[in-house]
Amino acid sequence: MAHYPSLPFAVMLLAGGFSRRMGQDKARLEWQGGPLWQHQIETLTRLPAQRRLISCREEQKLQDTPHFADWEWLFDPSGDEQGPMGAVARALRLVNMPLVVLAVDMPFMTAEFLQRELIARSTAGRGAFFHNEQGIEPMAALYVPEMLPVMEGRLARGELGLQRMIEEAVKLNLADLRVLNEEERPLFANLNTPAELEQIRESRGTSLRV
Repeated sequence: MAHYPSLPFAVMLLAGGFSRRMGQDKARLEWQGGPLWQHQIETLTRLPAQRRLISCREEQKLQDTPHFADWEWLFDPSGDEQGPMGAVARALRLVNMPLVVLAVDMPFMTAEFLQRELIARSTAGRGAFFHNEQGIEPMAALYVPEMLPVMEGRLARGELGLQRMIEEAVKLNLADLRVLNEEERPLFANLNTPAELEQIRESRGTSLRV
């Protein structure tokens, strides 16, 4: 990486979703010869983070995999229904520093992009997010502890949508929002359904087995 940030930061892989539309745990999909979640770990490992977290459900048993001793495991509470916002809020409380979040189902995201466009350009006390014609992209983004009051208020009201929370944070000058250009948009492609997997196989020739 060419530019290291002056402020400490943490990274977190979000891998605890129930993958209902996929029909199986997306974290364990085989991607380029290994589990998808480990591919994403490799991406985040390339960032010079002070702390590294994996958010998942304990019953997924990802923590039973060796060679991840330097990662912290943040398990969803039993019966948790707060989704990604709850996981991000728990992580921010734990690390109390800027937090780069990457979802497990975004395998085309690169460490170079996260470093150059999120970390190197970040401003103290402000989150950083991207959007395109589909809306805000909350799953490859920089969250900051200053956003916690907004998140906690919405969690208390059962308003779990990250996009609306980010919109509120932007209005409160707690976050910046940038439009993705055409070359950047493919990095944010995610895998939600078997049909999307098949489409990626055909369009990109990616070695992926389900």
